[in-house]
Amino acid sequence: MQKKNIISTIKNLILIFGITFVLLEIVLAIYIRATEIKIELPTYSFENTQGFWFDINPFYGTSHLPNHTYRQKKYCFDVLYQSNSHGFRDQERIINAENKRVVALGDSFTEGVGVAINDRLTNLLEEDTNIPHLNYGMAGNFGSTQLYMLYKNEASKYTHEAVLIGILPSNDFIDDDYEINLKVGGDRYQPFLNGTYPNYDVVYYADSLHKSKAVPRKQRWIAKILKNFTNTYNMLSYLKALRKIKVIPKDKLLDVSKVPSYFNYTDKQFNRMRYAIEQIKILAGNRPVMVYSIPIFKEIEAYREHGKNPLGKALKAICYNIGVEYLDLLPKTDKLSIEACESLFLTCDGHWSEKGNRFAKEEIQSKFEYYR
Repeated sequence: MQKKNIISTIKNLILIFGITFVLLEIVLAIYIRATEIKIELPTYSFENTQGFWFDINPFYGTSHLPNHTYRQKKYCFDVLYQSNSHGFRDQERIINAENKRVVALGDSFTEGVGVAINDRLTNLLEEDTNIPHLNYGMAGNFGSTQLYMLYKNEASKYTHEAVLIGILPSNDFIDDDYEINLKVGGDRYQPFLNGTYPNYDVVYYADSLHKSKAVPRKQRWIAKILKNFTNTYNMLSYLKALRKIKVIPKDKLLDVSKVPSYFNYTDKQFNRMRYAIEQIKILAGNRPVMVYSIPIFKEIEAYREHGKNPLGKALKAICYNIGVEYLDLLPKTDKLSIEACESLFLTCDGHWSEKGNRFAKEEIQSKFEYYR
C-alpha cells in the first residue's frame, strides 16, 4: 500500500510539473510577443546543434566554425546563417582575383544579423556596383581592435582595391575597453590595446583560446532540446545576458561618466578606436578607405533633442588627417521622420532592418569616392 502511495504521489507530481511547465510556456510565448522582448525563440527543430559565434581565432578571437549553419529566430525575423570555409558569413572567396574587390570590416551590423544575406549592406552594394564585397563583419562583441587584427591577419591577404570600416559607437567603445570587460566577466579570448596612444601592445584576457567561455563545446542533449523547443530556457539565457547589456541613460545622455556611445566616451576610449583605424589605413596603403559610423535609434533620438555630435566631429578630423573618407550616418537621418528612422531597425533586435541596410547602402555609395 505504501509503495502504491509513493508511486501515485510521484505520478501526481510529474503531472503537476508538466501542466505547470506547459502553462509557463504558453504565458512566456504570449508575454514575449506582447512586450516585444528581444529574445531568441525556439525553432522547434534540431537545426541548431550548437551556437554560431565562438572564440576560435588566435588573433581576433570571435569567428564562426567553417561551413556551419545556425537558425536565429525572434518574433520579427527568422534567418538561417551560413558560414564559408573560412568562418565568415559570406560566399567562398579566392585569395587572388583579377577583378576589383572591396573588403568590408565591421560588427554585427556589417555581418547582417536579423536579415537575409541578399538584403544586407554589402550584398546590396555588390549587386548595384557589380564589385564583389568581401564581408568580414562579425557579431559577438567585436570592437575596432578586433577589426584591425582581423584585417591584419586575415582580410588583407585577399586582393582588394578598397576598404569599408563600420563603426558602432554604442558598443565599440565598450568592446575595446579592457577595464569594462574585466568588470563584466573577463572570460573571453579577445584582443585589447594596452598602453597609451600611440604606444600600444595587444593583450588578451586569457593566455589560451581554450580558457574562453565561448569556445565550441559539445552540447548536452538536454540543452539542445531545451534551447530548440522551449521559451523558458531562452528566457533564462536572456536574463543572464541582460546583466551585461549597456543602455544609454535617458536622463544623462551627455554625461561622459555613463555608458560609452556617440555622446559619452573618454579620450582613452577614443584613442584606441583612432589607433585601430590608423593601423588599418597603414596596412591598406594607397587603397581608398572609408569609415562610416552607425547610430542606434536611441542615439538618433538623443541627437534630435540635443543637436550635439562630438564623435562625428572628432572622427572626421582624424580621418581627414590620414587620408580616410568619413561618413557619419547620424546627421544623415535628419532628412527622415522619426517614424522612418525607427523603421531602419528591427523591432525585436535593434540591428538594421532591410530598410536600414538599404539606407546605409545608398548613403555609402553616394559618398565613397571609390564608387564614382
